[in-house]
Amino acid sequence: MTSSSDAILTIKGLNMQFGGIKALENIDFQVPRGSITALIGPNGAGKTTVFNCLTGFYRATSGKIELNAHKTKTSVTSVLGESFKASDLWQPVRFGRRLYYKLFGGSHQVNRAGLARTFQNIRLFKEMTALENLLVAQHMQLNRSFLAGIINTRSFQKSEENALNKAWYWLEQLDLINEGNQLAGQLPYGKQRRLEIARALCTNPELLCLDEPAAGLNPQETAELAKTLNTLRSEHKLTILLIEHDMGMVMKISSQIVVLDHGLVIARGSPDQIKNDPAVISAYLGTEEETGVPEHEPALA
Repeated sequence: MTSSSDAILTIKGLNMQFGGIKALENIDFQVPRGSITALIGPNGAGKTTVFNCLTGFYRATSGKIELNAHKTKTSVTSVLGESFKASDLWQPVRFGRRLYYKLFGGSHQVNRAGLARTFQNIRLFKEMTALENLLVAQHMQLNRSFLAGIINTRSFQKSEENALNKAWYWLEQLDLINEGNQLAGQLPYGKQRRLEIARALCTNPELLCLDEPAAGLNPQETAELAKTLNTLRSEHKLTILLIEHDMGMVMKISSQIVVLDHGLVIARGSPDQIKNDPAVISAYLGTEEETGVPEHEPALA
């Protein structure tokens, strides 16, 4: 059991409802610092909805999401702002705080707190080069003074130099150094996947959330990706939370697995615990009563 001080992310009592549909119900789990945690489950289990809630694309209906990164504890719900109430009009401080987050809060604030993500469908700027994609990701870290840009001050030059150095560094780490000046949209699919990870890393995250990073990759590319993720964890001290359907990769690299089914957490534990869990086997393959065929051990190993 991970203590709160060891967890980089704590999700407790998370609920997400769309009209009368409960997409997530009472989700509880922690992501230990320095781990690779996999979030798995059948299609429609609610995995991407969890990602959207903790990265600020959805505001959860209720529950707690606490990110402990950059030596600061951040409540994702607070960063996204709270709904206005009539009583706020008589409490100027509360009204001002809620108005501020309505205007300036959102997913970029979650990113600044130390969390970055990739998407199931690649979202690169395809008409920009690979290098330019990584420079755009650093816009919040640059010297954005209009006057400094016109005068070309030393601090402005240094800011530009640092951004370029960081971009080339992550291109090299993701084995994309030779593709830096190529258009992102012209790169092979597997390299576009790696470029999206490199772009996320340029925002200085401590927690990296990957939504199906192995989707569409061939076995060799998948093996290379697994090696890269292990390197990011061990050498760059990153914590990784990923959604993935490739069970071979999940079982190989994960230190913890959380299993969702129909918006509920049905199991959590080590790979060995998960692959032998009856609830997980049932969720993936169904039971004899449901399918009309005898149960078999799933290919989770």
